[in-house]
Amino acid sequence: MTYTLKLGNKTYKVGFEEKEGLSLFSMDGEQKEIEFLRIEENIYSILVNNESITVGIFKEGKKLQVFYEGDLYEIESVSGRDASQAEGTQSLNVTAPMHSRVVKILKKQGERVEAGESVVVVEAMKMESELKASASGTIKEIRVKEGDAVEKDSILVALSDSD
Repeated sequence: MTYTLKLGNKTYKVGFEEKEGLSLFSMDGEQKEIEFLRIEENIYSILVNNESITVGIFKEGKKLQVFYEGDLYEIESVSGRDASQAEGTQSLNVTAPMHSRVVKILKKQGERVEAGESVVVVEAMKMESELKASASGTIKEIRVKEGDAVEKDSILVALSDSD
């Protein structure tokens, strides 16, 4: 089965296939054999190239949230029709990916940030994750303070595309 997935502003062709008892994973044409084991409800151990990694995976509709090495990655499944439009769509807000607690605010109001730059650290399910700006801009408003509990999709930091 092949999927088009969007991570940030990039789209990837990703495939999963079971063949002769093996799990095969491919991304943009490069194929790897993987093994995976479900440890807890949303926690998986994955073996790739004899290296074990542990990830938290949360699915909601067409979106996946993947916790890996303290970072949160939001991945969206994109239909073939929407794949060409996915490139270049950016949000100017940094939002909470799930119910969490604000651990640290890394930037100040009025500060310029680049796409991919960490803005806020949150904690959910005993894992800290840095939330990154998906677009370049200036921090217009910080709507939370350290220690705040926030709901999923709450706007934590609002960016403006003007300097």
